[in-house]
Amino acid sequence: MKLLSTERTDISLLTSDHAENLQRYLLENRTNFAPFEPLRNDEYFTLDGISERIAYATADYEAKKCLLMVVTPKDEQSVIGSINFTNFMFGAFQACHLGFSIDHACQGQGLMHESLKQSITYVHERYGLHRIMANHLPDNFRSRKTLGSLGFVKEGYAKSYLKINGIWQDHVLNSLILPG
Repeated sequence: MKLLSTERTDISLLTSDHAENLQRYLLENRTNFAPFEPLRNDEYFTLDGISERIAYATADYEAKKCLLMVVTPKDEQSVIGSINFTNFMFGAFQACHLGFSIDHACQGQGLMHESLKQSITYVHERYGLHRIMANHLPDNFRSRKTLGSLGFVKEGYAKSYLKINGIWQDHVLNSLILPG
């Protein structure tokens, strides 16, 4: 289900219809993403494993806990990126976490910035969230630049924050405060 479009991309809710294209995306970027993600076993990349994660994400979406999306080139089906808004919190906090990735062949073209800008507006308008938090490894300059260009501000530094690529690693903590 397409949720929104930018000049060059379509952004859709992650559904079982995307399983094969998502698998291709993950496999083609496995080496590229490894330094920035938890260790992934082979099951993570199987169609069954992906379909199972999509089913869980669908249930969480329906419960208003998250919004997992895929980015495709305009009017195409191939996945070139993912945008995940997770850990929705309502009430006095009204916040979530943001994670994103883009195909190694599409880096440096502004596609993720374009897609994130529209997606953030969508999440703000649809869910009324006030704070979006996004964290990155200290040496992930691409993510830092992308987040900065979207108005995210560094709020802190967390030692030994997440186990990435098998090692507990520090992270830079960022947030974007939205009006309302």
